[in-house]
Amino acid sequence: PEIQAAKKLEEELAAAETAAAEAAEATANARQNLVNYALQFVGGPYRAGGNDPRTGVDCSGFVRYVMQHGAGISMNRSSGSQATQGHAVNSSQMQPGDLLFYSGGSGINHVAMYIGDGKIVHASTYATGIKISKWNYRNPVKIVSMF
Repeated sequence: PEIQAAKKLEEELAAAETAAAEAAEATANARQNLVNYALQFVGGPYRAGGNDPRTGVDCSGFVRYVMQHGAGISMNRSSGSQATQGHAVNSSQMQPGDLLFYSGGSGINHVAMYIGDGKIVHASTYATGIKISKWNYRNPVKIVSMF
């Protein structure tokens, strides 16, 4: 009976490891799909208060739109309130789809999405619109995962 119990436990552990690996792969795929969705809007217009990347968005409107339509994740509207959602990670833990928050000195005033390879996609300015930048072009004050 002890050998049978040990064998059963071994089988259960193997099944749990397989399930964990499958869940991790599904999350990685969801993250990459989200990034791919966001990247289709690069070159789109910036518009303060805008909510649709085809007609113009600001940084938080862009993140909110992409998270909702690309991953089914509801986000608050402002970058400051978005920073209260999800769970904080550090720069060595960040993965594609994570959100980076930047401060102008008086609190959070910008948000961007990490796309991997040291880069972010964000609605930047009227002149540049939605673009790709290095993640540390400014020092982020918070990094959040919604996954």
